Amino acid sequence: MSGLTLDGLVSDERTLHGRQRELDAVRGLSVFLMVGAHVFNQFTPLASEPVSEDGFFTIVSKLVGAFPGGAQCFMMVMGMLLLFSTTVTGKNLVKRGFILIVAGFILEFLRALPGMINLAITGTFVSFYPEYSYATNEQLIILTLFWQDILIFAGMALIFLGVVRMFDISDIWVIIVTAVMMIVNEFVAGMDTGNDAVNIILGYFWGTTVFDGNMTTSRFPMFSWIVFPVAGYLIGKRLIRATDKDTFYRTVGKLFLLLSVPFTVAGLFTGMFDTGFTGIGFYHQGILINIWCTLLSFDWIVVMYLVSKKVPSRYMAHLERWSRNITSIYVLHFVVLAVAIQIMPRSFGIIGCIIVFLVLFFVVDAAASYLNKTKKRSVSYVA
Repeated sequence: MSGLTLDGLVSDERTLHGRQRELDAVRGLSVFLMVGAHVFNQFTPLASEPVSEDGFFTIVSKLVGAFPGGAQCFMMVMGMLLLFSTTVTGKNLVKRGFILIVAGFILEFLRALPGMINLAITGTFVSFYPEYSYATNEQLIILTLFWQDILIFAGMALIFLGVVRMFDISDIWVIIVTAVMMIVNEFVAGMDTGNDAVNIILGYFWGTTVFDGNMTTSRFPMFSWIVFPVAGYLIGKRLIRATDKDTFYRTVGKLFLLLSVPFTVAGLFTGMFDTGFTGIGFYHQGILINIWCTLLSFDWIVVMYLVSKKVPSRYMAHLERWSRNITSIYVLHFVVLAVAIQIMPRSFGIIGCIIVFLVLFFVVDAAASYLNKTKKRSVSYVA
């Protein structure tokens, strides 16, 4: 195979097959944390009133954004899991990518629908963006309908990787193209064409703003986030041929941890940890954050691998269930939240917020499990 190699760690033949416990654990925990972060954003004081830059909730928000096991790691694992499927072809990946993009826009409509019903009844559109409380109802509706959900970006990433597989593009060229997108992003992010519609379209590829220059629909722009699924894909190509998975994880994990040190130091001097993990700074990531998060996202996978070897199966089963039902959980939690923010107060204390989160997750977990069982029964009846 052409491309990058890790002498002594990988063989010429595939050695790993099927589901990998640690990857399921990472995915399951990622969706749990993402649901928690979204509840946190909607129901803490950050959602309804100005808070101190050094306040408790602001500090926690920054820590959540910087945590390597979140959205960045979620996308890295997506790239890795593609290699563990025996049926995914380049053509199928492209097809799945387009389906995810359509599903993402359907989800945006479902997120906006309760607010539009509320608008028709009360004259007020309650949105997911309390930070844009000064915006008009029309602007909030546009922001919600064209918000670049991670499902949309995941679809774009699958199309990119599907093309890579269809044309058997070498790893070196995949790295070059990805690097070019990351570099281009440094120059075009924040660009204002003067036309909101054009800005929204371009925002799916790099960070843009709309209306007043502070609002954005560009939440997971491809050029800012493509490095994570690509890194996962390239690592996965080696992992499936690991001569010893434990040695592979430990060796590469230590290397990545060591490499992260200079980027951490650079981040401290450039203010990356002050502004890079909240608001637009988190979504419109630059190269420094990209590299730092890529290195530590893989290290988080290594940590979960080591933990999964020690934790009894009955406990890991919850994470594995959340991983299997991840799309349903993700979609359902946003639909429930879209209704909840219309009728619930937006400022709870930390204990109240945790209670809201746990109740919501219990509900969507049960609903997703029910839908999954119903789907399996339907398939068995057809068969």
